[in-house]
Amino acid sequence: MPAMLGFRRCAVFPEVKLAFHLGTGVALVWMLAGAGARGQETARNLFTEAQAAKDRGDWREAESKYRELIRRSPDLANAYHNLGIVYLAEHKNREAADVLAQAVKLAPREAGGWFLQGLAYYRLYAPSKAVAAFQTARRLNPADKNVQLYLAKAQIQMRDYEGAERTLQQLAQSSPNDPVVLYNLGVAHMKLMLEDIDRLSRVAPQSYLLLLILAQDAETRGDDEAAARFYRQALHANPAAVGVHYALGSIYANSGKYDDAAQEFRAELQLDPHDSLALWKLGEIALRTDPRSACRYLESALTLTPDLPQARLAYGRALLQLGEPEKAIQQFERVERLAPEEDSVHYHLATAYRQLGHLQQAEAEMARFQQLARKKSAITQAAARRQVEMTQDAVGPPPDFDTSRNPVHH
Repeated sequence: MPAMLGFRRCAVFPEVKLAFHLGTGVALVWMLAGAGARGQETARNLFTEAQAAKDRGDWREAESKYRELIRRSPDLANAYHNLGIVYLAEHKNREAADVLAQAVKLAPREAGGWFLQGLAYYRLYAPSKAVAAFQTARRLNPADKNVQLYLAKAQIQMRDYEGAERTLQQLAQSSPNDPVVLYNLGVAHMKLMLEDIDRLSRVAPQSYLLLLILAQDAETRGDDEAAARFYRQALHANPAAVGVHYALGSIYANSGKYDDAAQEFRAELQLDPHDSLALWKLGEIALRTDPRSACRYLESALTLTPDLPQARLAYGRALLQLGEPEKAIQQFERVERLAPEEDSVHYHLATAYRQLGHLQQAEAEMARFQQLARKKSAITQAAARRQVEMTQDAVGPPPDFDTSRNPVHH
C-alpha cells in the first residue's frame, strides 16, 4: 500500500481548474494600482496579453508575458500569482512554489496565493509546507471548502490522519453528501484503522484480538469466507471469547447455513445464557420451521431485552403463524413505536388485519408499507413492490426487519 496519496498518475489536475479563476478581473485593478503612473500602459498590455494566452491554454506565451511583466514591475504580487497558476498548469511545480512564495510575501493577506502555494507544495510531496500554506489560507478565508479539502489531503499526505479526520469532519458538516469529502474521510479512517492494526500486531502478534479485527475487516468487505475463517481461528486461540460464536453464527445464517448458525448461537449462550441477541437469532431460525419453538426463544429474548424491536417483530410473526393475529398485532404496534422508520412491520400488520377480516385497516397498513418502502434503495424498493403486488393468497417470504439496523453484538 502506498505511503502517501497524490496526483502522480493523473494526466489532468483538477486543482489547476480551480486556480484558473484566481488572479483575474479585479486582480488587474490591484496590479495597475500598484504600478504607478509610469509604464501603466505597457503593464496593462502585458497583463491583457498574458491573460488572453492563459485563457486559450497557451502556457508558453502566458509564461513569457508574465515573466516580462515581473521584470518590468517586480513588486506586483498579482503577476507572481498568475505566473504561479501558469506554472501549475505546465506541471512546473518547483517554479510555481518559488514564484508563489514571492506572491504571498508581497500580498500576505490574499488567501488565493497561499492556496496556490499549498497546491504547489502538495504536488512536490512537501506536505508540511503544504499544510502550513493551506492553514494560512483557511485562516484568511475560513469558508473556502476547497482550502479545507486540500488541507485534509495534505494532512493525509503527511500521515497526520487524525488531523485530516478532524478537518474532513468539519467539512462534512457543510457538505454531508459530497463524494470527494466522503472518500477522503474514508481514506483517513482507513489509515487510522491500519495504524491500529499494525500497532496491535506489534504488541500482541499472537492475540486473538488481531484475528477479530481481520475477521471484521473481511466481513465489511463482503468476504464472508475469510471472515468465518478468522473467527474460527480466533475461537481456537480463545475458546471463551464472548461474541465470536455470535458473529460466526450470523455469517452462517446470512449464507443459509442454518444448522451451523444455530450451533454457534447455542455455543454463545453457553458462554452467556443472558445473551438476548443470540436468543433472538435462534428464534429467527426456528421460525422457519417451528413457530412454537421460535416463540420460546423470542419470549426469553424479550424478557431480557423488552425493547429489542427485531425480536418483537419476529415474535409477532411467530404468533401470526400460530393463528393468533390479535396477539401479533400487539407486538407489531409496539415495534412501530420502537422503530417508526421500519417499513416491514406495516406489511405484517396488514397481514394480521387481513386474517381478522379487517380489510380497510389492512389496506391502510399496506399503503403505509409502500410509502416507507419508497424511501429505501432501488433494490429494496423493487422487493417492496413485489410484496405490495402480491394477493393475500400469494406465497413467498414476507419482508423482515431492515438488516441495516440490526444491533451489533459486543
